[in-house]
Amino acid sequence: MFVLSVNAVSASIPSFVDNGSGLYSSNKAQVVKINEEAKIAVVYLDNGLDAGLDIGMTASIYRGSDKIASVIFVATEQYQSAALILDLNPNQSIQAGDFVRLNTFRNS
Repeated sequence: MFVLSVNAVSASIPSFVDNGSGLYSSNKAQVVKINEEAKIAVVYLDNGLDAGLDIGMTASIYRGSDKIASVIFVATEQYQSAALILDLNPNQSIQAGDFVRLNTFRNS
């Protein structure tokens, strides 16, 4: 005699799988806040782990097609993250609404 036991496991499905945009995360976010009061400059973003962003990853900040800065993620949560500004183009400033894209390598 065999006894079959079934346990249901509840797991959240990331929004990039559930929203019809495909199986892969967007790897993008938008700047929502800039903290310039500290000796270091940190930007706060409106996306995090759910978009494939994680601590230690680097990204570039764009306004339109112009690259403004380079950042590294120092804190990530499900739907928000924070990044340290590594490099800022002269005479530029990061503003809320600028877009962040992960720096990725492509083998071809």
